[in-house]
Amino acid sequence: MIDVEKTKSEIVEIAREIFAKFGFKKTTMDEIAKAIKKAKSSLYYYFQSKEEVFQAVIEQEADLLREKIEKAMSQEDTPQGKLRAYVITRMKALRQLANFYSALKDEYLENFKFIEKFRRKYDEEEIQTISKILSDGVKRGVFNVKDVEMTALAILIALKGFESWIFQGNIRWSEKDIDNLLDVLFYGIVKK
Repeated sequence: MIDVEKTKSEIVEIAREIFAKFGFKKTTMDEIAKAIKKAKSSLYYYFQSKEEVFQAVIEQEADLLREKIEKAMSQEDTPQGKLRAYVITRMKALRQLANFYSALKDEYLENFKFIEKFRRKYDEEEIQTISKILSDGVKRGVFNVKDVEMTALAILIALKGFESWIFQGNIRWSEKDIDNLLDVLFYGIVKK
């Protein structure tokens, strides 16, 4: 008896490596089938298309990212510590989750409805996470935030800019760089 979920999971794991190596455009169902040692036609029993396989891959990577972020944040007691853990874990994980990052950034993927939906959903999740940290900080008297959701959006935009800078050739970055970014976010640039 074939365990459908187990087989799908195996396909996704192998496809994840292939997509990471060749990208979405250059990966074919033939390559995935060859790597998993199955006939291409049998792949279509589990997934209707390459897009569906890629969707499963990016959802798996999104779950991995969520787990890493939740674990890192749970080890912190303060809102500042949680925000720092969120940012650092996010940046480190994005580098390791090539397919997830590709789904967020690659322009040629914008034409796929599932990518558009995924990007919107993930942005909303990030805003919720950051908003929760900010609200906790306001409640504890640590942050002075007038509009939590707008501030969360501003932080997310800053992070996306920072990640673009990092992933476009500036491979040397450190936690000190993140701390400097967070200093600007926490304390601004105005002399007090």
